[in-house]
Amino acid sequence: MRFNDQFAGAQMPPEIGIADSPHRHNKKTECQDGYENPASCQERSHAWIINCIWDLQCVPVNHLTAGKMPAIRAGLNILKAQKLRRLLALLLAAMLFLHLMLAWHSRDLVRKGYADFTIFYSAGKMVRMGLGPRLYDEAKQYDVQQEFASGVIIRNGPLPYNHPPFEALVFVPFTFLPYFVAYLVWDFINLLILLGLPILLWPYIPILERASPLAWLLSALAFFPAFIDLLQGQDAIPLLLLFTMTFIALKKNADFTAGCWLGLGLFRFHLLLPLLFIFAVQKKWRAILAFLSVALALALISIATVGWGEAVHYPDYVWHVEQVMGRGAIVPADMPNLRGLLDTFLKGLFSKTIITGIVILASIGLLLFLAKLWNRTSTGMRLDLGFSAAVIVTVLVSYHAFAYDLLLLLLPILLLGQYTWSSGPARRPGFLVPALILFVSPIHMLLWFRYGQLNLMALLLLWWLWEISRETLAGNLLADEPYGSPR
Repeated sequence: MRFNDQFAGAQMPPEIGIADSPHRHNKKTECQDGYENPASCQERSHAWIINCIWDLQCVPVNHLTAGKMPAIRAGLNILKAQKLRRLLALLLAAMLFLHLMLAWHSRDLVRKGYADFTIFYSAGKMVRMGLGPRLYDEAKQYDVQQEFASGVIIRNGPLPYNHPPFEALVFVPFTFLPYFVAYLVWDFINLLILLGLPILLWPYIPILERASPLAWLLSALAFFPAFIDLLQGQDAIPLLLLFTMTFIALKKNADFTAGCWLGLGLFRFHLLLPLLFIFAVQKKWRAILAFLSVALALALISIATVGWGEAVHYPDYVWHVEQVMGRGAIVPADMPNLRGLLDTFLKGLFSKTIITGIVILASIGLLLFLAKLWNRTSTGMRLDLGFSAAVIVTVLVSYHAFAYDLLLLLLPILLLGQYTWSSGPARRPGFLVPALILFVSPIHMLLWFRYGQLNLMALLLLWWLWEISRETLAGNLLADEPYGSPR
């Protein structure tokens, strides 16, 4: 029953609740006469408000009150829900408009070759030209980039391609197009991936069915990490797809398939450690076997692309970029992870070696903490919490993490949104507060562009992880729900 129908007459239905909500109560509620816990009544009323944001089709069920709630109070609750929903829509619209303005302002810079897509296009072009054995030659990289990005005046050398050799093959077809056209085609492919994600996740996150794929796409584009990934022409969106497919495979108990999907993400190998660690702790040997099989195949492809010598040289080159070429471009203070946070706060107090050791110890501690959480959240609906924690830890313990890497957090936002909707938001409101903050683009822009302190985002992620741990370690997990199984 919709809002207008409910208030067409003078009387409210005796009981109101949420249509098709899995969080129902068949017994008497604390709001009935004779019960002495008004706080619980208020809490459930607040939960109902937020649930109505997801679904305003409220119908009479035995869920909230037992007929004593005044019609005016119920009406105000519905109005609050509608107002919150409108405010959320307004926030997303404002962020999307801001991103469109930034994209328009940056169009000439992108056309000239300032975007990170330069490294992928140049790598693909070198492989196409038969220069695979010189893929990590700095001078040759710069020569190739000058062919299409000579208008970039801030570089005296190449924007280094430091990704694995096999990824360069993906961009060979793009080199048959002019640089800017190739950039637009790559972004279009990424938009299609974003558009398809809710379709893949519908059986596991039913709240996605309440919005069209287009509405979801616009909401995703209102997320600053997604915008900056598209603006830079980066590859975080394909990685998000692979994380999504890994999650779906785990929900189906298809460990081998999960390992295969995760292995395909080796083009960003530093972001795979936490899930691989979980596979080992949980003795998911089939997943590890699949991961290693894919890794071996990609290694052979890399050797065939650049030769044995260049493939063996690749780790040294990555370290060289980190130590020499990356100065001024790879700044820990701009990393929203433990490394960025600890390096920023401990710099000047300890040597670089000691700080690195502290980062390693803190990362190991977070991985062990994640393993403890996963043991309590490894099946059914509870896997949503465990996987969300794993993705958050992935960003925190990564050696490299930039603004666009926060795009991976879209998956925890959706999973925790579904969990909160199913359990009642008053249960753990901290689940969604960090997500809401992440959607406020000016915070990202101030921390990154103005103050150069994007590392402070790590504090937000640690808070988010703490909220998940409180839910899991307190033993308050919901029983498995039907939506947690594949349809």
